[in-house]
Amino acid sequence: MAAICMQANRLLKDYALVGMGVDYHDPAKDLKENLEVMEKEIQDLEGHKQNEKLAAEIVEIEKSWHAIKPEFEKAPEQSKMLDLRKRVEKFTIRCEEIAEDISHDTGIKGEHDVVLVAELGMESQRLAALYLIKAWGLADSDYETELKEIVDQTEKIYKELFEADEKLVSKEIKEKLKKVEKEFIAFSVMAKSDSGRFMPSAAEKMASKIFEELRTILNMEQKLVEGTVSGYFTPIADEKTAGEIFRVITEIVYVEGELV
Repeated sequence: MAAICMQANRLLKDYALVGMGVDYHDPAKDLKENLEVMEKEIQDLEGHKQNEKLAAEIVEIEKSWHAIKPEFEKAPEQSKMLDLRKRVEKFTIRCEEIAEDISHDTGIKGEHDVVLVAELGMESQRLAALYLIKAWGLADSDYETELKEIVDQTEKIYKELFEADEKLVSKEIKEKLKKVEKEFIAFSVMAKSDSGRFMPSAAEKMASKIFEELRTILNMEQKLVEGTVSGYFTPIADEKTAGEIFRVITEIVYVEGELV
């Protein structure tokens, strides 16, 4: 579910790049392809309504996304950018909440850490979208505050992952996270610059690099947690139900073997 939020912020980033006429990495093509991926993810949720609570949350996410989707299918308009971002932000917050609910309901130790890694990818895309919106000439009075919130939240996530038991977040994963953390800090420094000079292509390059590295880390974390599933079920869900919910989460995060 956290990955769906990440995808929504990627779309917002692509929307801004297309609107500004930036052609680095062909954002128009990325926007179209990411919309298709997002739609597949949403459709895939239909077959995974395992219990009443999960079914209600899936319906909520489906309705929210289909209310936003038409805006991404239209030619980007500067006048609609800020409103679209607010809608995506609201959608993102709810996705985060539901992702945490699902991870808790599985009763699987380490599933929370999987969600945290996915959220790092989401926050990097949020930062990119925020920066590009400003670069498009839509400076928001709350820009500095929102930037600080993203950076603070990201630092909080990294701290929690670094302090996690190495049985759930391995030493190798932590080393890779430290490398990505440094890259994120460099990206945030660029976003904080008040020089008035913007580098949208550089922002896209940095955001994509961070995303790809986190995709690799998420794959490692997912495999690590999967290897511990059988011994970590709690009374919240019996083994069959917990295993099914776990599979639902992984299929939300992965499409045809890749993080989306």
